[in-house]
Parts: sequence; structure tokens; C-alpha cells
Amino acid sequence: MRFEPLPKRSEVGFQALGNLLLIAPQSASGSLQGLPTNKEKMNHSTHYAMKKKLATWTATVMFSLTITAQTAWQEILQNPSLAAGKYLAYQAPQEKVITPPEGYTPFYLSVFARHGSRYLTDREKYDEPAAILKAARQAGKLTTDGQRALDIICRLAREAEGRYGELTVKGARQHRELANRMFHHYPTIFCDDVHVDARSTTKSRAFLSMANGCVELARLNPRLNITMDASLHDSYYIKYKNKNYEQRHLAKADSIYRIADSIYVHPQRLMKQLFSDAGYVEKHITSPATLMQQLFELDGISQSSRNMPDLGFLFNKQERYDLWQRNNFEWYYEKGPSPLSDTCMYKLGRNLLENFILTADTVIASGRPCVTLRYGHDTNLAPLVTLMGCNSLSHPTTDWQAIADTYRTYQLIPMCGNIQLVFYRKPNSDDILVRVLLNEKDVTLPVQTETAPFYHWKDLRSYWMATVRSISLDDGAR
Repeated sequence: MRFEPLPKRSEVGFQALGNLLLIAPQSASGSLQGLPTNKEKMNHSTHYAMKKKLATWTATVMFSLTITAQTAWQEILQNPSLAAGKYLAYQAPQEKVITPPEGYTPFYLSVFARHGSRYLTDREKYDEPAAILKAARQAGKLTTDGQRALDIICRLAREAEGRYGELTVKGARQHRELANRMFHHYPTIFCDDVHVDARSTTKSRAFLSMANGCVELARLNPRLNITMDASLHDSYYIKYKNKNYEQRHLAKADSIYRIADSIYVHPQRLMKQLFSDAGYVEKHITSPATLMQQLFELDGISQSSRNMPDLGFLFNKQERYDLWQRNNFEWYYEKGPSPLSDTCMYKLGRNLLENFILTADTVIASGRPCVTLRYGHDTNLAPLVTLMGCNSLSHPTTDWQAIADTYRTYQLIPMCGNIQLVFYRKPNSDDILVRVLLNEKDVTLPVQTETAPFYHWKDLRSYWMATVRSISLDDGAR
């Protein structure tokens, strides 16, 4: 299949990046904070060179895959639904059977899963763009495409009324199907009397995702010992927040997002498609860029419903990709390794990663098979997976156009997105292997192994525990 070339960087983008340099803080030496000095670059390169010498062939495979894999532009061109990013309805991968080393069988499954597809969280997200289009229709300034868009928005709004932020029917099914696949992939774990410890945040969409998954497991094996809990008691790890930390490292968010909008959001063509009078747009549409982003969000969330038409006809290939990049940048900045937020926001996954480690220690010490299921949100899944070191997600870059080389929301946090750790052991051996899957696909990790995609738990635990211990979240907020 042939793909169109990646679009060239625009002059507008470079001008905006120049503006960013004007607002970026400077250190005492005059260098821009968040952007490396020449000395830091040299130290950074030296650090990476040392890590390369210690890394195994799996790291080589990881980077070679990054180079040869499709770009985000190519992937979205081939499958436009991916541009929905965090609103992408989960797409289960084709089953790939990988046999563990001889003698090893799975005995423990440890999971964090985002809730399934949901409605938008606020009524205003539906009402505001609908009101703009209705006013234009009343004034006789709405085009045929504008009316088509309004009809779809009204249909989306009717279905979501009174259910803002709640799990959809599709979202419930996603978690039943995920539980079903896990059950059949690891039959030696889901045996009679095995404890399935399921916990969720107190949000109904997370709790109902947990309930659907557990009901499916109980249907498949009524003899499982399933317990469920949804309590603020677990918030310190399953839905950790630290407002002081965020305020400190995201202090320039408003200025940065204005620049991001100038780079990625170009509504001029869309306004002509929606409205028949340019003068009307100039006088009555206060923020065309905001309207464009609202419509793009509604297009994405349409995937959460069954048999719902979308708004894809409103965006051309370039606009769709740019709008996805805008949202992808926001996640990279707020929950990823962006130098603009001090390369540290993903460290908010510290407590959740520690819970994975300590819970595994308890299960291993017990000698019994077990399942740990955690249900939460994208805002916790994204930092966790990045902190784990999966797929080079923690790679920092100051080049906005290069973010998508390693960080893509649709690969990371789709609806029902999940990280699975599958533990294997063999008789008469203390060695434990772990297979790590992100959205049911094997990941690569910066840890030595001769049995990829299986990692020795002692090595993986050592790496993750060192990561946990290296992070201070300062105020102990939970």
C-alpha cells in the first residue's frame, strides 16, 4: 500500500515555536529552562551512550522497529478513526500466540485498565457547538454540511442527556470482551477458587467497567473467588492526583496551548464549509478555532456509541492529522516527558507502579495463582506506562513535530486501554518471567533479557523499584 508523504512543517509552526522561546523561562546562565544547554546535551548523550552499552539486543530491536514502523501520519491516513486519540473505541489486536520458554506456565495476571467508551463529561460540550450552528440556521447562514453536522450533534446530545461521562453500551461490551480474552489466554490462572481481586475508582464508568469484566469472568467460571471494591481508600495509587506538582510544572500551560493552537488548528476552510457568509462568521463566530476543536471532539466521541454517524466529513486529511497532533501534544505535555513541563509529569505514575511491584511480591510469596484487576482512567494509565519504560514513551524531545515518533495517544490510552503483566514460573525454579502487554501487544523495555518478550522478574523488579525510589512527589498528595 502506498502512503502520502508526511506533510512538511509549516512556516506558521516555526514562527510559533519562536514565540515559545520568548515566553520560556531562562536560567541564571541564560539558557532556556526545559530546553537543554550544550553541556546538558553532551551529558545526556554520554548517559545514553552508557545505557546503550548496557542494553541488550532487545533494545536494538526496539529502536529498529521505531525506525521501520509506520509514521503516525501514515497510520491515521490508513485508519482515520485513530485520530480520535483518547476517544478511540478499543480495537483488539489479532491474536498472536507466543509460547513461553519450556516449562514455564502463567500463574499471576496483574492489570490496570481504563474504563470503556463513554459519553462526553459535560453537557456544554454538546450544547455549545449545537447552539452556534442553530443560530446560523436561524439566520439563514448554515450550509448543507452545516445542517448535516447539526443533525448529528443533536443526535449525540440526545443519547448522552443525563449520562454525561458515563459508560456506554459499547464501553460495557469492551470490558466483557477483554475479560473473556484474558480468561481464554491464561486458563491456568483462572482456575477454581482463584482469587480475582478487582478494584476501581469511584467514578461510575470505572466501577461499571469493573462490574462488566467480573460478571463475564464469573460466567466463564462460577468457581472463581471474585471480590470487587470501589473506594477512596485506593485513590493514592489508582487515581493519584497532586495539584501542587501540576501547578508547578504546568505553570505556562495557557501560553503553550495558545501556541499549540496556532500551529495545529486552522479553521478557515471549515468555516466556509459550515457557513455560507464570511461576514457572518467574522461577526458571530467568536472563536472559529474553538468551534473546530469542539466538532473534532464530537467526531471522536461518536465512536463510543453504536451505529452513530460521525463528523469526519468536516475535516480533510491534513486537518484531521493536525488536530490529532494538537491533542497528542497536550497529553505529552501534561502526562508525558515533555521538556516544557520539566520532563517529569509521567512520574505521577509512581504510586501505581509501586502497587504493581508490591502486590506481585505478595502473590509470589503466597505461592498461589491470583488475578489483580484495577480499573481507572487515562490520566493514570498514560503516566504508568510511560514510567514503566514501555516502547520509548519516556523519550523527551523539544521538537514538537517529533513527539509522534514515540508518543501516540491512540496506541496508549484508547477507551478500554490496558496494561497487562503476565507472570510465569516453572517447577523447582525460583526464576519468574514476566510478559508485559500494552493494549494486548507486547512492549519493549530497557531491561536485559535473552527471552524477549519475556523478562526476568528479578531484573524488571529491580529496574522498576529503582525508578520508584528515585521519584519524590514532594507534598505527599493523594
